[in-house]
Order: sequence, then C-alpha cells, then structure tokens
Amino acid sequence: MSSRKRKHGIFAVVSEAVEMIQTGEHEKHKGKPIAEALETIFNQMRVAGNRPRTIDSYEYIFKQFVEINDIEYVEEINIDSIYNYLGSIDVSQRTKLIRLKSTKAVLSKFHNNGWLKERFWSSIQIKVDKEVKKGAKENDIDRLLHLIDQTTFIYL
Repeated sequence: MSSRKRKHGIFAVVSEAVEMIQTGEHEKHKGKPIAEALETIFNQMRVAGNRPRTIDSYEYIFKQFVEINDIEYVEEINIDSIYNYLGSIDVSQRTKLIRLKSTKAVLSKFHNNGWLKERFWSSIQIKVDKEVKKGAKENDIDRLLHLIDQTTFIYL
C-alpha cells in the first residue's frame, strides 16, 4: 500500500483552500501592494546612490499617479492608467514629459523586480516643441570681447 495520501474531487480543492488561508497565500493572488513596492524600490535607489531630491521627485510624481488612478496593487497598472494620469494633470507639455519620464523610471524598477511582466510604457511618448534660441548680436559679441582683460595674455 502506498504511503501517499491522495485527495480527489472537492476534498482536494477544499484542502488547498484551507492551506492557502493558513499560509496567507490568498492575499498574494491580489498582487504586490503599491506602498510596499515603492518602499522597496526607493530603498534600492538609496543604496544605489540616487540623490534624495531625485527619489523625492519620483515619490511625489508616482504617488500622484497612484492617487489619480486609485491603484492599490502594482498589477493594476496598465497603459490606460498612464494615459489617464497624463490627461488629468493640468500642466505644460514639458512638465508632462518630466512626469512621464519619472513614471517610466519607477515602472522600470517594478519590471526589474519582476512585478510587471511587460514594458508596456515604453511606447508612450510626448512631443514637446523645442525652443530655438536667438543668436548673439554683433554688438553683444564686441562688448564681450572688450571686457576681456588682455593685459594678462602672454604673446609668443
């Protein structure tokens, strides 16, 4: 006679459900909580030497993203939530680009930790018109050249 205990039918399912409840596995099926994930990646960033101001900026932007989309778990994040966030903030295109880059940086950390399978955010782009700077006027260049102290030059 075999020493293995086999359970068939409903008894196998009930036994597995009881085991999941006892070990707390039922909570794992919901996913990784955002607060826990953010704490982990910000600690990783501190250890890696990221500046506190950078981390604070990422934290501010990503918490705003989470709040606007009412996200509780990492797995709830999708491309629509990113577009919803960008569409709901009332800022300039340049600021939206900064927010998008920061959000992408945090999502990449989530991906690197194995919490997100696909890099769906990599296709999102924001176009910003580049400001063309005016060239210097000739009299401005002359004024600058006259300000140079030529008495300290050595001529060979």
